[in-house]
Amino acid sequence: MADVTIEMTLSTHQARAFLRYQLTQYEVLMAEVWHSDKYRTVPEGMRGPRVLRDYPHIAGLHRTIRALRKQLQEAQA
Repeated sequence: MADVTIEMTLSTHQARAFLRYQLTQYEVLMAEVWHSDKYRTVPEGMRGPRVLRDYPHIAGLHRTIRALRKQLQEAQA
């Protein structure tokens, strides 16, 4: 499987709004699976990485959020 790279240009205002949206989506999706029976026996410190491994769309949100935060921090510096 090949990696995919997406390049976007957003204003700072758009990037902040998009980050808030992505965070909301991430929180909702994580909450849906976090307490499911599938992860009941997974130690809490390992639960997040396991969820990200099992759900690629949540992992994609996680990576997007990290990239947005990094770019916004660099823009403020």
